[in-house]
Amino acid sequence: MFQKLTFYTLLMVIIPVIAWLSGWQWSGDENVIGIVDYPLYWLTETGSVPYAIITCVLLMLWLMYLTRQRYSWLLVGAICAGSVIGTQAIKTVAKHTFAEPRPYVVAMMGENTEQFYDLTRQARGELVAAHYQDSPYPLIAKHRENETGYSFPSGHTIFSVSWLLVFAGLLAGLTGQAVVFAKIFAISWSALMLISRLRLGMHYPIDLFISTLIAWAFHLVLFIWLVPYLENWTLFRKRG
Repeated sequence: MFQKLTFYTLLMVIIPVIAWLSGWQWSGDENVIGIVDYPLYWLTETGSVPYAIITCVLLMLWLMYLTRQRYSWLLVGAICAGSVIGTQAIKTVAKHTFAEPRPYVVAMMGENTEQFYDLTRQARGELVAAHYQDSPYPLIAKHRENETGYSFPSGHTIFSVSWLLVFAGLLAGLTGQAVVFAKIFAISWSALMLISRLRLGMHYPIDLFISTLIAWAFHLVLFIWLVPYLENWTLFRKRG
């Protein structure tokens, strides 16, 4: 299991590493490519509240179906819920601990980012809306208006990589076209989620890198120690 989870994690780590090695930096909306960035906007919304709730339900039901012969639906549900709740709790604590501004906030406020974060969340949203009121990319501007929290770590990255690792862990050893398709989907969706956070000016490569490692460490504990323990519980034991 360690090797499997590490392999999928390395696939995601490649994205921020390539950004570093290429010297890529977000430089504002003048480099927005509509045919690329608008689809990335819609994809990144699958990890944003309230749409993330729908994403969680759909992915959990999909995993319950794919693993129906191996795990009880209660165990799959517990693993999915524990993954999302646990990693997002870590993200929330880390964001308020490190309090790093987002790239678009730095571009908008310059050296006055502390003043921005001293405002209430509603006031921040209003300030962002006013700044981008003439933006030719209203959907992207609206996304920033709703995403005025801190940058490090990336909640969207932790969310998507966590689901990727849940797919990897639960589907380990299973075969068939449906399983292969599910793994390819999870890899593609997660990778595009990471790319979207960079392209939309929401995160730095370091945010993605550390967030991916946080998800990896959490799921090592989940699948190597916790899941085998839970499988012995009568409540979670597969019947029939």
